[in-house]
Amino acid sequence: MKKLFTILCFLILHIARAQTGGSFSFRYEAGATVKIVGRNLTNPWAGGINGAQYSTIQLNADTVQDLVLYDRQTSRIMTFVAEKQANASYLWRYAPQYEQQFPAITYGTWMLLVDYDHDGRKDLFTHSNGGLRILQNTATNGKLSWKTIADPVYHEGLSGTLNLYINSVDIPAILDVDNDGDIDILTYDINGGTANLYQNMSVERKKDPNGLDYKRIGFCWGNFKSDDDCDEFTFGLDCVYVGNETGGDNAGARVKHNGNSMLVIDVDGDGNKDLLTAHVTCPHVSMLTNVGGNGASTRFASYTNRFPATNPISFDVFPALYAEDLDFDGLKDLVASPNTYGNDGNLIDFRASNWFYKNAGTAKLPNFQYGSKSFLQEDMIDFGEGATPVLADLDGDGDMDLLVGNAGVRSASGYRASIAHFENTGTKSKPAFELRTTDYLKLSEQFLLTDLKIAVADIDGNNSFDLIFTGNSINRAPEMRYILNQAGRGAAFQLDATKVQQIPTPDRLGIIDMPTWFDVDRDGKTDLLIGKQNGSIEYHRNTGTAAAPKYALQQQNYGQINVLPGATSPSIVVIDLNGDQRPELLTGTRDGIMKLYQLPDQPTNPMLLLDSTLVINELTQTADQGTPGGNLALTAADLDGDGLPEVLAGTSTGGVRYLRNTSEKVIITGTEEEEARLPWVYPSPTDRFLRVKSPNNGVVQVLNLLGQPVTARLAVQAHTEATIDLGNLPVGVYLVRLLREGQPVRHQKVVLSK
Repeated sequence: MKKLFTILCFLILHIARAQTGGSFSFRYEAGATVKIVGRNLTNPWAGGINGAQYSTIQLNADTVQDLVLYDRQTSRIMTFVAEKQANASYLWRYAPQYEQQFPAITYGTWMLLVDYDHDGRKDLFTHSNGGLRILQNTATNGKLSWKTIADPVYHEGLSGTLNLYINSVDIPAILDVDNDGDIDILTYDINGGTANLYQNMSVERKKDPNGLDYKRIGFCWGNFKSDDDCDEFTFGLDCVYVGNETGGDNAGARVKHNGNSMLVIDVDGDGNKDLLTAHVTCPHVSMLTNVGGNGASTRFASYTNRFPATNPISFDVFPALYAEDLDFDGLKDLVASPNTYGNDGNLIDFRASNWFYKNAGTAKLPNFQYGSKSFLQEDMIDFGEGATPVLADLDGDGDMDLLVGNAGVRSASGYRASIAHFENTGTKSKPAFELRTTDYLKLSEQFLLTDLKIAVADIDGNNSFDLIFTGNSINRAPEMRYILNQAGRGAAFQLDATKVQQIPTPDRLGIIDMPTWFDVDRDGKTDLLIGKQNGSIEYHRNTGTAAAPKYALQQQNYGQINVLPGATSPSIVVIDLNGDQRPELLTGTRDGIMKLYQLPDQPTNPMLLLDSTLVINELTQTADQGTPGGNLALTAADLDGDGLPEVLAGTSTGGVRYLRNTSEKVIITGTEEEEARLPWVYPSPTDRFLRVKSPNNGVVQVLNLLGQPVTARLAVQAHTEATIDLGNLPVGVYLVRLLREGQPVRHQKVVLSK
């Protein structure tokens, strides 16, 4: 009984602490302006792009198609709206508020948008465990919604009804191949290098172009197969079905299938649809010319592996092509992007991995002209892979400058990481960043490091911040180094890159672990917290001296939390996010979720989760569950002068996201500091009822995140519990406002989940 009483007291204390300071919230915003080589970026904080799949769809209320990307490496969906300018031209404006309107896509697969039911709204085709999932677009009142129509999709096969299987690695072609009005499907056979036509028989059988009635036609569409060698094809195959699934005169010539992309369009203007295809082992796209007809009569007889003829597509591995109108002229252009899960061999430059080819011809006879290797990427911060930002006043002018580390970029010297430096040329309340160098202190010339993670902290105890960087050596062994800042606090950094010192590598430091520095035990020396791959946080106490820091493991599970089991190492920031004069601990993970914890009073005590619904979607005013880029690397500082630190989140795709802090700022007064320790509204989350216990007489009302009342005002008496019924409200995040005469207004965020 005594033990139970102790636990209850502990929980009551920490619940009280959890109520401190009201609500925490952030919003993705366009944020500060960013200039690179004299040009202001259109979407600086979009977060970077690696291997993207492109489709268009209607996102907002205008008549112009908007753009949707699915990045295979992070399973992140990115949305861009076509924004009309004063001169009547259009540009792509990043609009993350639409991203959560899309369903979850199986990690590392594919997604294409095609209007199969001809209602003017594009539907969603994607991979599933069964092979293919089709979701119908059921948008209402301008908001996207989806209904699963088929999962899996079946077809009339060569030997009965079978699952229509599409390899998760492939990019299929989904279009009206035979020009009869319904949507057919083309994909490579799972067993080899031949292609399969799944003809939609809805028109033939029901005279209805809106159905999904599929039949496999023949043994190999187009009378060809791809061979073992890259860009080698055999033509003239007999593709007539002869009575079994492996029939055909060339059945023995099959090769192992391991990844192909397809785009089927009429390239030469003869009315026959040609094939643009690439294999996982190939650096370029091959064009197969159709000399037959369309649909089942398609016949390929020749190919070229230089497409387009001028400035042909050439990635080191596995390109995929997409045809959409990307420059608002009404003609479908081409964009090519790597169809890979990662960067095997570090061969791809993910700073420039989206090649744009403008259609300078016509719809019937296209002429694809090279335009750029970094479509959309050139309008955002994008350093390829593994961006790790840090905010610090490097030049001593009172505002925060920006450093961004990266995982590495291939050059003549090999694959090396570096640090980019952006100077803040704005003010304390209106930041503006301008790129000064992509190799700060020329560290890449000194060290053959990859996966660079950077931080600033006071290593030597002289009250000024030093530069710390962690990376992996050429042998994939983690290393920690630092450069002491010779300047005093508040002055411009004085860093001598020739005086880099190495920190003894802590035991158990992994190559993807995320370190941060903070004085955990309040002894005046900066300790080390490490986010581990298993989702926990290790605490390494600084047992060294100012001249020679040394870190010894104290706890393998600091705070007794598990941020995300089995996923990736959480990034950690320790900072006061709401002005209550007590720092919180913020984590970011691979899936893009940020979680906020109350720091324990003692290092051995558990941490309490304060909030995991931090980011608010401006369109829906609910918690935003979109994936902001994967493997988040967080930094925080007040960028707009309101006393609340913003958060910048580096992504695995080489970019940075900007989150404006919209938390309720705590104003500490003589009595408020004590009363803030007491809970006054609980529980959260709740499935219906809230209880309110105010320290003073007052009036309580529930608001939505636009500040609009959603319940009637309720008079409450001091220290007397009252109940609020939220049963008529939709699930979401709300604010409870407490008005008291002569006292500051208080707000508390609550989550309603039914």
